[in-house]
Amino acid sequence: MSSSDNQGGPDSAASSIYLLASTSAIGSAFLFTASHAVVRYIGSSMHPFEVAFFSTLFSALFYVPILLREGIGLMRTTKIRVHIVRSFFNAGALVGWYIALPITLFADATALALAGPLFSTLGGVLFLGERMRLRRWSALGVGAVGALIIIQPGFAAFSIGFMFVLLSAVSGSAARLLAKYLTRWDSPLTCSAYVAILQTPITFALALTVWRAPTLRELAWLAGVGVFVALAQVALLQAYRMADIGAMEPLSFTRLIWAALIGLFVFSQVPVLTTWLGGAFIVAASTYIARRETRPLPKSGAPPGDPP
Repeated sequence: MSSSDNQGGPDSAASSIYLLASTSAIGSAFLFTASHAVVRYIGSSMHPFEVAFFSTLFSALFYVPILLREGIGLMRTTKIRVHIVRSFFNAGALVGWYIALPITLFADATALALAGPLFSTLGGVLFLGERMRLRRWSALGVGAVGALIIIQPGFAAFSIGFMFVLLSAVSGSAARLLAKYLTRWDSPLTCSAYVAILQTPITFALALTVWRAPTLRELAWLAGVGVFVALAQVALLQAYRMADIGAMEPLSFTRLIWAALIGLFVFSQVPVLTTWLGGAFIVAASTYIARRETRPLPKSGAPPGDPP
């Protein structure tokens, strides 16, 4: 085997791993956005607490056949306390988001929620010891500009809905950081199962305060939300296990693209010019970070870094 083959092997493997991780992250973004569209559709007829509970319940039920097949060993963990803390943060993110969706424009809420990756990426540096390369800051910055272009008209009248979106973004970022931490010991499937199971009683306690028996039609939609969220969690944690959280978070900006497409083809809502302009920034940021992460690392003895 030639020396060039030896040199190219690790680089090729790293590129393949990042490609799989980015595909999982983008797929997760689509599934989360699809679930949000369903919640927005039924949100006017159900209280957000009940939506959070039933979607979480169906997510937990999604793992029952997997547990029956794999056995209880799947739930073995030495980090149960971290799983519990993560479940509270995740439940807070879920409830905040479901409160905001019915009272906020879908595109505005989706765009503002993209502040979450900024918190997650910074948290990855502060708490997980990840390196914050210049290209990651650049991608996040460009993506944030795209989000602001889209929601700029909405900021003229800042509503309580935006406050709940921000609350959801902060809580969700904390949950994602804990998820990344947990994947050092537990599989993505284990982490996803725990968060769904543990946050079910949390959201149930909230739902009891506003309880109304849902119709069969509402239950069917909520079952779909639960399955989408469960699959999205597994895909996201698989991405986190294969790559740094800072490298994956810029890909969350693709949620705006999915939101625009779903709005167009499902709700017959034609995105305005600012949505497409902001979306162009977001696609550029995600594409840039994806291409940069697949480039070979420097061959010198010095640690890899960014160009000045």
